[in-house]
This record gives sequence, structure tokens and C-alpha cells, in this order.
Amino acid sequence: MKLNHINLYSHDTEADRAMFEQYFGLRTLVVRGTKMAIMQDNDGLVLIVNHFENKLDGFDYPRQFDILHIGFIQKSRDDVDALYKRLSGDGWEVQVPRDAHGAWSFYFRAKGGYFIEITTLTPVRPVEAYQGNSQ
Repeated sequence: MKLNHINLYSHDTEADRAMFEQYFGLRTLVVRGTKMAIMQDNDGLVLIVNHFENKLDGFDYPRQFDILHIGFIQKSRDDVDALYKRLSGDGWEVQVPRDAHGAWSFYFRAKGGYFIEITTLTPVRPVEAYQGNSQ
């Protein structure tokens, strides 16, 4: 099974679309005004950012979208640092990279309101992956 798309609620679909193109290499497939942008990466993953306020009515999901985040794994600590420098140099408010759970990472808030994590691969040892689960 392969994850093939992600759909994120965004407060600013145009700003998020531009950010994903500029910093993460996604290409735009479809733009529907200020309500939706559909993008794709080189591996076929489709990322959709939408601002469909009316779709939230009756939808039982936390209204605190700021807890949501997506992550981009970088090959090295130097790659994380380079992206940090690009983003901060362009005026994005970003956390300073730090060691977190064995990975080098930082977060920043997209214009759409959710967070983006930039990180090296987090080492997960089998004992951590299955805490208390003896399957």
C-alpha cells in the first residue's frame, strides 16, 4: 500500500501553493481560485490544500488545525540547515534546527495555519516502535 495523496485545510491556499513549489519542488496541477490547489511531487504523491469552510459544518474534527503537520525528510543535517537558511532568509519565521528524538529538525508554520517539519530521518529502534505491544 502506498500513500497517494494528502488533503490539508489551509487559511491561504495561494501562499501555501507557492511555498510548496519554491521550497519542496512540488508542481501545480490544478488551481481553483482561492479555494483549492492540487500539486504533485516527483514520486506521484498528490498534495491538496483547500479552504472549504462550508465543508467543516457537521464534520467532527478538532477546530485547532494548528496541531496538524507534515514532514519533509532531508538526507543530511547540512540539508536541514540549508533549507533553514533559505526559509529564514526569505522572511519565514522558523525555529532554529535542533536535535529532536535523534533527528536534526525544525518546524515552521505555513500561511495555511498548519506546521511543516524539516528533519533528518529519525532512527527508530524496534523496542521503541512497539512500546508495550507484544504482538
